[in-house]
Amino acid sequence: MSEIVADDSSDLHGVKAVLEGTLDLPPTTLIDRRIVQNVCNMVGTRGVRLSAAAMSAVLLARPELMKNNISVGIDGSMYQFYPNFEQDLYKVSSVFLDPDFVQNRLKLRLAKDGSGVGAAIVAMTVDRDRA
Repeated sequence: MSEIVADDSSDLHGVKAVLEGTLDLPPTTLIDRRIVQNVCNMVGTRGVRLSAAAMSAVLLARPELMKNNISVGIDGSMYQFYPNFEQDLYKVSSVFLDPDFVQNRLKLRLAKDGSGVGAAIVAMTVDRDRA
């Protein structure tokens, strides 16, 4: 999806390569490729909005966290590879949160293998609480 959205060539050659090469679809027209790129853009925009809403909900539930600088670790290929995802996430977060907080105190960071690290922390906490 990231490759499709990032393709800015006039004939959407990169989109063609993904559709016909990677996905082994029959030959596509430029109109087909534009439609696919538009759908991918819509899915990406939805992903940014859902991510911003979820992150903002957690921060709004814990307002004391927003009094200082805060770093939020984000895992996933959308954040890592999707064009402008990080910048758009800041922008959309400003709809839910104080724009000054988002611009000056919120730091978004790539957290590789975040779910694995989270599971390890939960397991450690459970083990510690049993003792």
